[in-house]
Amino acid sequence: MKDVKPIIGILATSNYLMTNSTFKDTYSYGNNYIKAIYDSGGIPLLIPFYDEKIIKETLDMCDGLILPGGQRVRPVNFEVIDYFVKQHKPILGICLGMQTLAMYSVNLKKEKRIIKPIDSNQNHWPYELTRDNNDVLAHRVNIVKGSQLYNIFGQETIMVNSGHHNTVSEAGPIFDVTIKSSDGLIEGIEYNKKDNFIIGVQFHPEILPQYSNLFKEFIKNCQKFKEDNQVSHQ
Repeated sequence: MKDVKPIIGILATSNYLMTNSTFKDTYSYGNNYIKAIYDSGGIPLLIPFYDEKIIKETLDMCDGLILPGGQRVRPVNFEVIDYFVKQHKPILGICLGMQTLAMYSVNLKKEKRIIKPIDSNQNHWPYELTRDNNDVLAHRVNIVKGSQLYNIFGQETIMVNSGHHNTVSEAGPIFDVTIKSSDGLIEGIEYNKKDNFIIGVQFHPEILPQYSNLFKEFIKNCQKFKEDNQVSHQ
């Protein structure tokens, strides 16, 4: 069974009802996420929706979930997260994906807006990311020693890329904040229970090959879920 690769769902960036054109009700998926999943040993599956509704059978096919960056959070995103959390399937959130995880966590207990514009002297979107400058690093972040993210990156400080105008003020009850930027913004969170692997980072490791260990660890946990689930159904 170990030769069967895990299937990793990628949540779409939704353009549904953004215009009056029925032909522009589309969903999009970043190639960089597809590439990072495949290069790390997983099989990417583009999660479809039907008028912003979940097609549960596609979620059932997945062994893990990527929450990518994007421009806005839709209610259906929280339904998808809730499914993966309750099924104990691993999740990796990136940029807006990390912020969405934090929003999901906070709103388990209360309705509260936690995404806010960055108020800092440090520019967290200092340049436009292009194919020619994917490896340009913007600022340093500090990682809590002994955390999962510390074990993955093997360092207490790393340099990261950056492309966000907003930040989250808290991570909610189910996450520990384990990475912060030098100006105090939340840059990494991890699930504080032992029954699953759920991690979010504010930067973009999918275009930083030096941080491919994060994807590899995520895929390893998805593989473990797949194998454990196959054994339980035999």
